[in-house]
Order: sequence, then C-alpha cells, then structure tokens
Amino acid sequence: MDIKSLTIAQRLRLFLDNLGIEQQELANTISISKQVVSNAINGKTKYPKSDFLIQLLDGYPNINLYWLLTGEGEMFTTADNSNFSTENEVLKSENTELRNELIKSQNRIIELLDKFSEK
Repeated sequence: MDIKSLTIAQRLRLFLDNLGIEQQELANTISISKQVVSNAINGKTKYPKSDFLIQLLDGYPNINLYWLLTGEGEMFTTADNSNFSTENEVLKSENTELRNELIKSQNRIIELLDKFSEK
C-alpha cells in the first residue's frame, strides 16, 4: 500500500487502527467532539483544522503530523515530545489562574465604580 496516495482521512483511520482505538476514544483523549473526529476520518473535512492537529499532537505526542498530512516518513516520531504535554498542562493552569485574577480585578473595579457613583 502506497501511504502517499492515501488521503489524510485514510491515514487518520490507519493511525486509529494501529493504536487499536475507536473514534470515541480519540475524541475523548483529545477533547474534541466525536462528530469532528468522525468528519475528519470520513473525509468530510478534507484538511483538519489546526486546533484538531494541536490537540491530536497533545494527546498523542508521538504521532508524526508530517506523515499524517503528506504520507511521507513514519507514522510515529522517535523524538520525545512528552515535555510538550507537561508544559501544556502548566500553561493551561497558569491561564486559568490569570483568568480568575482578571475576573476578580474586574469585579473589584465594578465595585469601586459603584461606590464612586453613589457619592
């Protein structure tokens, strides 16, 4: 089988088959709806969006995205991308903390403006 002649959808199906997982497990692992995964695998989405690819790489750090998109190279990379997942979790946590601080600050400003307008 010539991998290069396969579509992205077919290579994605090959990836799932190689791991022995179903669409729902992929969707759960990368936090994307099963419908988005189904569309990608069934070829309804010709080119996956960058969010999908980023989450795919986050959930499966050893997938070779170049292989997925072009059919060239190996399905899996040999590089250790495990740090990306850890760094991503740290950034998500920091983002949540910053968001919460922003909300607190906004609420405090509203509170002060309300007090100022009462005077």
